Amino acid sequence: MFEDKDETILARWLAGELTSEELAEFEQSEEFREYQQIARGMESFKKPAFHKEQLRDKVQGKLDHGSKGKVRYLKPLLYVSSVAASLLLVLGIFFDEVSYTTATGQQLSAVLPDGSQVQLNAQSVLTHKRFFWNSNKKVSLKGEAFFSIEKGDGFYVQTTSGTVSVLGTQFNIRARKSTFELVCYEGKVQFDAVSIQEKAILIEGDVLRLEADQLERERTDSEKPSWTGGKSTFNNSLLIHVIEELEIQYGIKIQHSLRGNTDHFTGSFVHDELEIALKSVFVPMGIDYVLAPDKKTVVLKLP
Repeated sequence: MFEDKDETILARWLAGELTSEELAEFEQSEEFREYQQIARGMESFKKPAFHKEQLRDKVQGKLDHGSKGKVRYLKPLLYVSSVAASLLLVLGIFFDEVSYTTATGQQLSAVLPDGSQVQLNAQSVLTHKRFFWNSNKKVSLKGEAFFSIEKGDGFYVQTTSGTVSVLGTQFNIRARKSTFELVCYEGKVQFDAVSIQEKAILIEGDVLRLEADQLERERTDSEKPSWTGGKSTFNNSLLIHVIEELEIQYGIKIQHSLRGNTDHFTGSFVHDELEIALKSVFVPMGIDYVLAPDKKTVVLKLP
C-alpha cells in the first residue's frame, strides 16, 4: 500500500511536491479518493478578510510609536513547510481519529476500514486512526464490544486491562471499570495482561476473566454474546459486577454496601423491563430492594 511507504504523502500532494512517478502511483491507491474528499472539504476554510491599506497604516502606526531599539528582521518561513505543517495540524484535529460512542441502554454497529464489524454495548467507546489503517490495525475500547474481524495481518484491541491480539476471528471483550472478560467464539486470540504481565491464548469456546489480578478460565457453548439479543448473562460472576451492568443498561443508581462482597451470581436479566431485571438478579440472591418512584434509584436491603 502507498500509505505504508510514506506517511507524508497527503501533505506533499496538497503542496504539489510529488514527482510525476509518485503522483501516478498515488492516484492508483485506494486512499486517493478519500484524500480528494478531504481536500475539497478544506476549501471551505477561508482566510479572514482585511483591508490592505488599513492594515498597512495600522502596522506603520505601531512602528512609528514604538521604541527606537534594535531593528530585527524576521526570516520568512518556507512556503512548503508552512503548508505541510498547517495541513498536518488541521488533519490531526479534524480527521485523524474516528470514535464511536454509545449511551445508556444503547447499542451501535460499526464497520472498520477493512470491513471488520464491531457491535458496541451500552456506555462504550471505540476509537481508531482514520488513516494508514493497513499499517496500524489497532483500536481502543472502553466498555464492551463484539468483534467480527476480517482475516489478514494482525489486529489489536487495547483496553486498560491489556491488549487483545487477533487474526481473523469473532470475540467479545468486556472492559468495564471493574471487570475484564474475553470470550473467543471463533478462531484464536491472545491476551496480554497489563497488571500481572501474563499472556493467555484463547480458542473457540474459551472464556477468560481477570479477577483480583488472577486469570480465570472457563468454557462456553454460546455462538455470540447474549447482550446482542437484549439480555445480559452471567456465569459465576461477582454480584457487584452484575450490579454495575444493571446500572449501565438502565441508567440507574443502585445504592448498596457490597464493596468487598464475594457473592457470585449465575443467571441473566433483560434490557427492556427494569422490574423484571431487578427481580431476576436480586430475588434468587435473597436480597430485598426498593425502587424509587422515578425509577432512577434502587436501594438494596441486605440481610
